Amino acid sequence: MTSLYVASTETFVGKSAVCAGLLTRLRKDGHTVSYMKPVSVSVTHTPDAVLDEDAAFLRETFDLSASLEQIAPVLLRRSTIEAVLRGEQRDWAAQVRAAYAAVSKDADVTILEGTNSWSEGALVDLSADRVVDLLDAPMLLVVRYRTTLAVDAILSVQRFVGKRLCGVLLNQIEETRLDFVQSHIVPFLEQHNIPVFGLIPQDQTLAGIPLDELIEAVGGKVVGGGAVEGKIIESLMIGAMGAEASLAHFRRRPNKVVVTGGDRMDLQLAALETSTNALILTGNFYPNQQVLDRAVQRDVPLIVVADDTLTAVERVESLFGHVRFHQRNKLDHFVGLLDERLDWQRLYAALGMASGG
Repeated sequence: MTSLYVASTETFVGKSAVCAGLLTRLRKDGHTVSYMKPVSVSVTHTPDAVLDEDAAFLRETFDLSASLEQIAPVLLRRSTIEAVLRGEQRDWAAQVRAAYAAVSKDADVTILEGTNSWSEGALVDLSADRVVDLLDAPMLLVVRYRTTLAVDAILSVQRFVGKRLCGVLLNQIEETRLDFVQSHIVPFLEQHNIPVFGLIPQDQTLAGIPLDELIEAVGGKVVGGGAVEGKIIESLMIGAMGAEASLAHFRRRPNKVVVTGGDRMDLQLAALETSTNALILTGNFYPNQQVLDRAVQRDVPLIVVADDTLTAVERVESLFGHVRFHQRNKLDHFVGLLDERLDWQRLYAALGMASGG
């Protein structure tokens, strides 16, 4: 029986999606799989339960037989953290070991998902380095590559976990930086005994936000224009400049949402002449009839919010980068991307497994 701990250096790097991709390919190659999230700091409260949403989603998606309590045994709720800070003691390690034994007993491979960053969980002595030692698991580190600072984070993790780090996966790399990463970053890491199992480019299909989710997040009201259903927002632009410069500005990004003052008819009309999937009008101003008519022609929903422009922009920005994979089309797309971009033969070899079952 083999296990692999999937860790990350920060939040929203695609770690849960990587776990889903690994489980899919392992099953395809004939292996019996299981999944576990030993420690969760992303706890959701529902009327019926307290749970980790990603763990619940993967359990359902892969029809796993283990209970959710076994799959996500340690939930670090606020009350739990406060109890620990007051001095309450519990054998968290024993709880994780018992859950792991139950989850992995009939599996060829168990994928273990780490916390939001490799240091989280240290409060209960269950940071990534502790868990991989506890469960005797190699670590795959998923890192979002933006700048060379990503290398600092990778080297820091290597110093803590040593040989437990079996390799890294660099994710969400801008297309313009792929060549540099391939020619400079990969050789550097390999020279430092850190295998690079794959490079995954930034993908707008994954980064996009369903418009209905965005409307809910900003608390907006659709007052006219086009249909909401099925639209994906790929980027955000702010309408705050002069009317003459705005058209060239808005042409830079397709499939966007434009946030602008509800009283700025000139900017609204300019945005509607470009590839715009929605307009957010701030200040609780309803659109002019000319804007309404043009929005209908262009099939662009108009959303009115009470917030000022800065607050509305902050609400929208908080959604971007948070790639959620709970939409089936996003999950399937990422699984295909991982299948193509990950060096599976090398990963299997690092785990001491046969690639075809």
